[in-house]
Amino acid sequence: MTYLNPPSPCLPQPRRRRTQHRGAFTLVELLVVIAIIGVLVALLLPAVQAAREAARRISCSNNLKQGGIALHNYHDVFKTFPPALLNSRRYTGYASYYPEGPRNHTGWAMLLPFYEGGATYQKIDFNYATSESGYDTITSAAANTALSNVNDPYTQMRTKMLECPSHPQAGQNYNYTSTFYRAKDAKRTSYFFSTGIFTDYSAPYDVYSDYIQQGAFGNNGAARMADITDGTSNSIALGEGAGGRLKTSTAYGPWGLQGIHTCCHGRVYSAWSDGRDFIRNHPNYVPIDPTYKRDWHINAAYQNNAQDKSYAWVFNSAHPVGVQFTYCDASTHFIAETIDYEVLLMLAYIHDGEPVELP
Repeated sequence: MTYLNPPSPCLPQPRRRRTQHRGAFTLVELLVVIAIIGVLVALLLPAVQAAREAARRISCSNNLKQGGIALHNYHDVFKTFPPALLNSRRYTGYASYYPEGPRNHTGWAMLLPFYEGGATYQKIDFNYATSESGYDTITSAAANTALSNVNDPYTQMRTKMLECPSHPQAGQNYNYTSTFYRAKDAKRTSYFFSTGIFTDYSAPYDVYSDYIQQGAFGNNGAARMADITDGTSNSIALGEGAGGRLKTSTAYGPWGLQGIHTCCHGRVYSAWSDGRDFIRNHPNYVPIDPTYKRDWHINAAYQNNAQDKSYAWVFNSAHPVGVQFTYCDASTHFIAETIDYEVLLMLAYIHDGEPVELP
């Protein structure tokens, strides 16, 4: 049997390697590492934020595109676009035009079946109001038509397609008790109908058919394709209007399914003495008042308010340097806030005789 003998103590033993222990980072080294990380973050963060905003902008553009398709599908059925607002209680002469009483139905409520909101649409009773907002106090005599309690569960529903992802307060639940606003768990949205110079105070759409400042939408009426003589690819249909803290009052819309004051109308502004206020080749041409450009331009800060934010009906957004629009042909476009104001008017007016096409 072979035995393994232990090594002789006389033989040289293998040397053991000494383990070297390195000390911790010095304070200077740690500060250098932190500084390097900070620089890298500073370099990468804008790129990350830009990528996120690009994704949000694409999502917003898709919402507006779907809105344009819904408008065309509605037009195919009814041969006209839906009104921005039906039976507005803010129009003081409503009894002359709709004796059945106020309703405050928004165009978005009427479009529900055309953008996957058919189930909600079926539950709304359009014989009753979808908002109590008005120019006067609701009285018992008007209760049968003005009270919206029966429709509140449905007009209080959130509609994601009407919300821009960049709009920080889109989808916000809001309550307000003034006569004009009277919001009851209203959901803040992000898109307006383009109504030229008219608002929810105005008479029905057809009353203004001779005005060149008419937009594609109005109260109790809207354009047919044949009415858009400047061309559907040269006329605005929908546009962004980011409310909440971006407006001079948090009560300002858009409001989507509840027909509250400032819920629906995206407005431009100009003089309208003879309907020819900016067309240069007209003998009665009146130059644009600089105040209009200052206060009503895209993303304009309303200078008459110390908050320095956009006014109620102004097209504005949370996107950098511009606003997204849908034209009457359902195409979507990003319009820079540097656009000439008169060009914006030409895009908002559907039959002013001066079609304009942006590059």
